Amino acid sequence: MVEEHTQQADPIAFQRGMALVRRRRKYFFATIIGYMPLMWLANKISPTFRSMAIAFGIWVVILFVTALLSALARCPRCGNYFHMHGMSLMYLRRCLHCQLSIKS
Repeated sequence: MVEEHTQQADPIAFQRGMALVRRRRKYFFATIIGYMPLMWLANKISPTFRSMAIAFGIWVVILFVTALLSALARCPRCGNYFHMHGMSLMYLRRCLHCQLSIKS
């Protein structure tokens, strides 16, 4: 009940928190979806193993950063990590602690 009171007490902070979670999820999934076009572009620009390996390395670094940022996004209702429960990182559409929907 305290969580609901916090949500109602400061709706602007709640909306900002949800926007941050959504934005970080979008960056993560855009990085995953961007893999094939990036590899295709790298192959068209320079079809050597070295250029493909460099493009892949850059993609892995970006993937790591976006995954870390999205994993560390906190739920605005309960204050826990939205996508992490213990050592489990799961990109579900609900908070793993309080079941707050990503569409809230």
